[in-house]
Amino acid sequence: MGSENTMSDPNGDPNVWMEQISPTKVAIWREYISHLRYLSDEVWKGMKLFLTINGFVLILIFVTAGESSRLVAAVLSILGILLTLTARYILKRNRVYYLQMLMKKTLLEKELGFYDVKFAGTEVDLALPWRLGPQAIALIQENPDKWVEVQIRGPGTIVRWLFVIYEVLMGLYGLILVAVLVSVLSKM
Repeated sequence: MGSENTMSDPNGDPNVWMEQISPTKVAIWREYISHLRYLSDEVWKGMKLFLTINGFVLILIFVTAGESSRLVAAVLSILGILLTLTARYILKRNRVYYLQMLMKKTLLEKELGFYDVKFAGTEVDLALPWRLGPQAIALIQENPDKWVEVQIRGPGTIVRWLFVIYEVLMGLYGLILVAVLVSVLSKM
């Protein structure tokens, strides 16, 4: 805490502090923030698209359910599995890109002193949205690739639940395929 400044200290004066920051680094930081927003939005767009399409596929399976539509159910289930595998792949790639950008933003904020300057009378620093704590920064500095790998399905994240939803959908499609196969084999 000795190296930290507050905005009420002369060394923590935001005007002095901001004048010392390289305009090039600030421009890079802004670009990182912009990319984080974009990548965050892409997760939601992808989720809405793939869950909507999966909904239609499931509705078609249940609407066409019957003795004569076993082949349709099997084809739609295979389509659903492929669709959901694609959704999972895109989600994972997007998550990796997001985490890499978050890591870069965090390290740049640390270098610029965003974590060192505190608001007067508080422990609140100047690190902005998508903030990581000191423990995460230490892990990133120690092994960035491992940190990204662990955080892909990080505990307490919405993305973790999106992966679970996609896995449940694949399981449902698999059960439908098994039911179709059992139905066909029982008629033989």
